Amino acid sequence: MKPKISNAFLNVLLAALAAGIFFTENFLRLPKFFIGICAALMIGGIIFTWRRKNLTACILCPIIFFALGGLRFFSADSLPPDDISKFAGQQIFLTGTVREDPQKKILPNGLTQVRFVVDAESVKLKGEEKKISGGLIVTFYPNETFPTARIGDKISAGGNLKLLTNYNNPGQIDGVTRMKANSITARMSAGKQGIFIEQVDGNLWTKFLRVVASIREHYRESMARGMSTEDAAAIFAMLFGGYAGLNPELVEDFATTGIIHILSVSGSHMSMLAMATAWLCLLLRLPKKLTFAVGFFVIGTYAILSGLLPQVLRSASMGILIFFAKTLDAEAEGARLLTLTALAMLINQPLLLFDVSFQLSFSSTAGLMYLSQDLQEKFERFPKFFSVPASMTIAAQVASLPIVVWYFNRISLSSVLANVFVMPLLEIVIVGGLLGGLIAAVVPLVGKIFFAGEALIFGAGAELNRIFASLPLSSVQVPTLGFAAGFFYYVALIFRRPIILLPIIFFFAINFFKAGDVEVSFVDVGQGDCAVVVTPHGKCLLFDTGGVREKMFDVGGRVVVPYLKHENIRAVEKIFLTHVHEDHSGGAGSVIKNFPVGEIITASENKSEYAAVFGIAEKFLPPMRAAQTGEIFSVDGVQVEILFAPKVGSGNEISNVYRVRCGDVTFLITGDLVKEIEAEILREGVDVSATVLKVGHHGSATSSSEEFLRAVNPKCSVISVGYGNNFGHPRAEVLQRLENLPTKIFRTDRHGLIKFKTDGKNLRVETFNQ
Repeated sequence: MKPKISNAFLNVLLAALAAGIFFTENFLRLPKFFIGICAALMIGGIIFTWRRKNLTACILCPIIFFALGGLRFFSADSLPPDDISKFAGQQIFLTGTVREDPQKKILPNGLTQVRFVVDAESVKLKGEEKKISGGLIVTFYPNETFPTARIGDKISAGGNLKLLTNYNNPGQIDGVTRMKANSITARMSAGKQGIFIEQVDGNLWTKFLRVVASIREHYRESMARGMSTEDAAAIFAMLFGGYAGLNPELVEDFATTGIIHILSVSGSHMSMLAMATAWLCLLLRLPKKLTFAVGFFVIGTYAILSGLLPQVLRSASMGILIFFAKTLDAEAEGARLLTLTALAMLINQPLLLFDVSFQLSFSSTAGLMYLSQDLQEKFERFPKFFSVPASMTIAAQVASLPIVVWYFNRISLSSVLANVFVMPLLEIVIVGGLLGGLIAAVVPLVGKIFFAGEALIFGAGAELNRIFASLPLSSVQVPTLGFAAGFFYYVALIFRRPIILLPIIFFFAINFFKAGDVEVSFVDVGQGDCAVVVTPHGKCLLFDTGGVREKMFDVGGRVVVPYLKHENIRAVEKIFLTHVHEDHSGGAGSVIKNFPVGEIITASENKSEYAAVFGIAEKFLPPMRAAQTGEIFSVDGVQVEILFAPKVGSGNEISNVYRVRCGDVTFLITGDLVKEIEAEILREGVDVSATVLKVGHHGSATSSSEEFLRAVNPKCSVISVGYGNNFGHPRAEVLQRLENLPTKIFRTDRHGLIKFKTDGKNLRVETFNQ
C-alpha cells in the first residue's frame, strides 16, 4: 500500500499554487517570458522529481505548482478574440440565451429593474452580424408589463455595451474578477426599443433547470401569501440567497453580529442544514455512514434547488467536507479533502483566489477543520449547547480574521451570542421553510398557516439579533491588516506561536502614535465627487461625498464608508459640500449614520434640501451652516479656505470653491462651478492658484474655461468621472485645454483612487490602478 501524501505537504502545494496566481496577477504582466520560465521550471521539476523522488520532490514540487498557478492565471485571464467584451463602447444589437432566472427588484427611486444573465451568441453592429461568445448582464427598466423569460430562452436587446467596472478603491470587493470567474465580462442597459424574448423548448437539462426555477418561485409565492413582504424576502434569502427586497436595517444587524452569511448560500449554510439532518438521523439511530449519505443527499438536493450556480456548488463542496469530517469523526481526512478540493478549484478557475466568497468559505472551513475541536475541549466545562456553536464560531472567525478585516474593517464581538441564541431559531426557519413549501404544494391553506408561524419564529430571531447588534461593542472597527501582517498572522496560527504576532503589534503601535504626511485622496465614486483629507494625526475632512442620480445605488454606504473604514477613520471632523446635487452630497447620509460628524459646511441651499438628499430627518442631522466667502478653517495644521460661496443662484452655479492648504502645497475643489461664475471669480481678483486642481463638473464643457485653468496653473489635475457615463465626460475640448498646460492629468475612471501625500513641500501621488 502506497503511503499517502501528508496533508502538510498538500497545504504547501496549495500555498505555492495560490502564490503563483497572486504573483502573476500583481507583479508580472509579460506572458511570453513568464510562460517560458514556467514551462522550463515545470519540465525540469518533473524530470528531477522522477529521478530523485524524496528531497527533490519536496523542493521542486512547490516550484512546479507556483509555475502552474501563473500559467493557469494567464490562461483564465485571457479572453478569446470573439468575447462580447471586445465590443465595449459601441452601440450593438445582441442576441443570446438566458443563463439564469431573471431577477426583478424595485429600486429606491420606485423604478422596476429586471436583470438578465445572458450567454451571448451574436451581435449586429453597423448592419453586420457577428458570432460572439461570453456572458454579460442585461438590465431593463420596463414601464408597465414586460415579457417573461425562462432559463434557456432567446433574448434580443439593443444598447450601449460597457465593460464591467469596480469602484477602484483599496478594500473594495472585486466584483469584476468574481464575474469574470463566472464568464461574465460586460454589461448593457436595454435601450428604448426594449427587449425581445423568444421562447425556446430547450434540451433536457434546460427543462430540468426550469423545473427547479419553478419550485423556487412556488416557495416565493407561498411565503408571500403567509407573511409580510419583508419577512418573505428575508426567509427566501435565507433559503436560496439574494438580497432583493431585504430591509437594509435587518442586513446591517446581521452583519454587525457576524451572521450575515445566513442570507446567502454559504458553506456554513449548507453544513448547518446537514447538521439538522444529522440530528434527525441521531434520533432515528441511523449508522454514521448512512447519516453521511442522507446528509450528502440533503446538501445535493438543496444545491439543486438553489440553482446550481458556481458559488452554490463551491459552498456545497465546503459544506459536505465539514459534514464528512464531523459526522464520521474524520477531521484529518476532511482536512485533506479540503486542500484537494481547493487545489482542484483553483487549477480549474484561478480567478477564484480573488473572490471574497471563496476566500471566506475556504478560511472558515479550514478553521472548523483545524481549530474547532481544540476550542471545544477548552470549553468542555460549559454546557454543550453553548460550547459547540461557540467553538465553531470562534474557530471560523479566527481563521478568516485578516480577510474580514481587509474587506469589512470590523470584528463582531456579539457573534458568539448570535450563533448560540439566534442561529438555532434561524435553523428552524430554514428547515421549516423547506418543509413549508412541500406542505403548501399539497394543501395551500395549511401551507399559508405554516408560513405565518415561520414568520413569527423569524421575527423573534431577528428581534433577538437586533438586541445583540445594539449592545455596546457589539461590532468593533479595526484597522486594515496589510499583506505582510496577514502573512505573519497565519504563520502564527499555523505554528500555534502567538509570539510571532509581536512584529505586527509593534508595527501598529509605532504607526498609531506617529504623525505622518497629509493625505488627500480623490475617491473613485463613479460619476460624482468625493475627496478625503487625512491630517498628520489622523483627523478627517470630507469634500463632497459622492452619490448617484435617482438614488439607484448608495455610493455613500457602499463605497465612501468602506473606504473611510479601510483608512481607519473613526470620526469626521467636518464635511464640506460644494452644493446639494446628489452626485456630490448624496453619500453624506450614510457617512452621518456610520461616523460622528462634527459639522457640515454647505452651499446656500436650504437645510431641508440637504436633509432630503441625505435621507435623514432634519432633527437628526449634525450641526450645519452655509459657507461664507473668506472663512478659513484650521484642523491639525491643514487650512481650508473658502474662496467663493455664492449667496444666490441655482444648480451648479452656486457651487462653493474650497482650497485646502498644506504648507506650500494646495488643492482647489470647485464642485460643478460653471464658466460664467469662474469668470466672475477672476474679475473679483480672487487668487485661485493651486498645486492640484479637482477639475470642475467631471470635465464637462460647462466648466474649466481656458482663462480659469491658466489662473489655477496646476501641476496635477484630477477628473472625478464615471466609466462610460452617459454625459460624455470628460469632454475632448476640456482635455485639450488641460493638455495645453504643464499639468499631469489623472482620472478616477482610469486610475481609480488617486492619493496625494505631502509634507507641505514635496508632493507624491499614488493611484489604485498603476
